[in-house]
Amino acid sequence: MMTDSNTLFLQTAAAVMNELDIRYMEADLDGKVQLKDDLDRAMMTFSEIRCRILESELTCTPADVAKMQQLREEVNEAGEIQSVLSTMVRLTKFFARL
Repeated sequence: MMTDSNTLFLQTAAAVMNELDIRYMEADLDGKVQLKDDLDRAMMTFSEIRCRILESELTCTPADVAKMQQLREEVNEAGEIQSVLSTMVRLTKFFARL
């Protein structure tokens, strides 16, 4: 049975990844070029974390959930490509620390 924190974390992280995909699709060619590698890296890292959570190898804490929610807000508020990019890099680093 997944903990509530794991469920919430996965839901929030998936929403962040969806938002990043949308930001990528909406970007112009230059923006896409800037975002592509970091988006791919974020998606790969998210996939690894997702598998670890689903296999019960990782248990998220309420602090992890709060950090994920904060990153979601940052993505939602990011206007410029550079803001999206820097949030994406922070997201990947956060995933990598879990």
